[in-house]
Amino acid sequence: MDTKNAAKEAKIIMRTALIVGVILLAAGTAFSLAGINPVSSNKGLIALSLISLSVAFVYFTKFSKTINSSEAIKSRVIQETDERLVASRNEKDARSFKIIQAALFLGYMGYTIFVPEDVFQSVGWWILMSLVMISFLTQAVLAKRSCVGAER
Repeated sequence: MDTKNAAKEAKIIMRTALIVGVILLAAGTAFSLAGINPVSSNKGLIALSLISLSVAFVYFTKFSKTINSSEAIKSRVIQETDERLVASRNEKDARSFKIIQAALFLGYMGYTIFVPEDVFQSVGWWILMSLVMISFLTQAVLAKRSCVGAER
């Protein structure tokens, strides 16, 4: 049952990433050819499409490898049900989240210190500040949620 859910989840993520990537690529290309600049750079839209398309490609290879191999299916089931492996994966995810959070915070602080004239005026500054705040709030909400889940 877990393997079917994982396959469905991979399909949904793959299709969504592919659709978003194609839309961004088409919009960036169309805007560039038409000479329209709805954003500061149409190349940014094309670059964003590459991120989305690469996510779709990763999920496609992951999904196709799982479907074609019974060993991969067994391995996937073991990875999803073995408590030690799940705990190890959660620990790695938490460590990755902390690294990303620290990078956002350092980027925010560096931007604030090196370009003080942009503070409260630049969109980039507000975006970095919002991402830092969202990461800290998300961490607090997830920590509270895990404590409530552990009590049950």
